[in-house]
Amino acid sequence: MSDQVTLTIDGQSVTVPKGTLIIEAARKLGIEIPVYCYHPKLAPVGACRVCVVEVEKQRRPIMPACATEVAQDMGVHTRNQAATQAREGVLELLLINHPLDCPVCDRAGECDLQDFTVRYGPGKSRFQETKRHFDKSVQVGREVVLDRERCIMCMRCVRFCEEVAVE
Repeated sequence: MSDQVTLTIDGQSVTVPKGTLIIEAARKLGIEIPVYCYHPKLAPVGACRVCVVEVEKQRRPIMPACATEVAQDMGVHTRNQAATQAREGVLELLLINHPLDCPVCDRAGECDLQDFTVRYGPGKSRFQETKRHFDKSVQVGREVVLDRERCIMCMRCVRFCEEVAVE
């Protein structure tokens, strides 16, 4: 039995070790899939769902690329209509309490949410309601400061503190 798996992502064939996540197989092909909660040093959780892709021949074909292992002859689509609509929906939900006009944010111009919304999302939010407000700059770890007004609850910082920066 081979320890290698061959699959197709956006029409391109790739062979990777068994157990590889779709996100890593796509990176091997140079295909960008946006991620927030995923990091190669952290256990996969699929919390933010911004990395959703369509996997052929599945009962529920929209799956998180960061938490789904590849399978032999798997067909994955990252930019077809189903994947695009699902990702736009996720990004739009993330914008409910997060403004895109970020001049007050120290990440303005270098913000993944801003960039991903322009590249993969609706480009603007339909939600014009007042955004929630929280205390600013809460220390949650020795190296991590949380700004809950900008948090999209992907849990990456929490998982980093628990899995990598163990004191």
